[in-house]
Amino acid sequence: MIPYKSLVKLVEMLLSGFIAVLIVVTPREYIKAYVGYLLGDPTPKKVGRISLNPLVHLDPVGTVTFILFDFGWSRPVPIRPWNLKNGRKAFLFVSLLGPIVGVLCFICFGFVARFFDNNSFAFLVFRKATKYSLTYALFSLFPIPPLDGSRILGALLPPNYTEWYLKYEVYGTLFMLALVVLWIMPMVMDPFVSFIEMLVSRILG
Repeated sequence: MIPYKSLVKLVEMLLSGFIAVLIVVTPREYIKAYVGYLLGDPTPKKVGRISLNPLVHLDPVGTVTFILFDFGWSRPVPIRPWNLKNGRKAFLFVSLLGPIVGVLCFICFGFVARFFDNNSFAFLVFRKATKYSLTYALFSLFPIPPLDGSRILGALLPPNYTEWYLKYEVYGTLFMLALVVLWIMPMVMDPFVSFIEMLVSRILG
């Protein structure tokens, strides 16, 4: 039987991690969806992604890896480059928004965390959100679907390859799951996560 204090710690870890994921992925995915819509693609609006409801942006596997390994991913916002004004340039811009917003959230959440007592639950949530924002910004640059890096690569490919490349995005989550189960991705990300943890510790204590 799990001791009461250990159970409380476990619940606190899981709950704080889940809340941190919610506040990390929501602004990131909302902004990407809204900007994609403004630039001419109606798809994000049609599928309900221009929303501040965090549940529409969560990826189940990515959420679990955030909580367990301090990095993860969210559901990709469907953007069709052929619908966008300025086409591939706009697609590249929308794809870069994810990492950019992640870095901005890292700064904002770190600033907010400093207003809370270091032993409070709110501090724990924002400390994790600070770390998750930066690990996600870095991790999302990997050119693996459904991460932003795959779309950045897609935008830079010759035009006749872009549509073909994006078709395989649907298999991305399964591929990412395989990399996690085989312990490849946690091993690759471990030095980056450790560095970011050290950085966050120095900033927030």
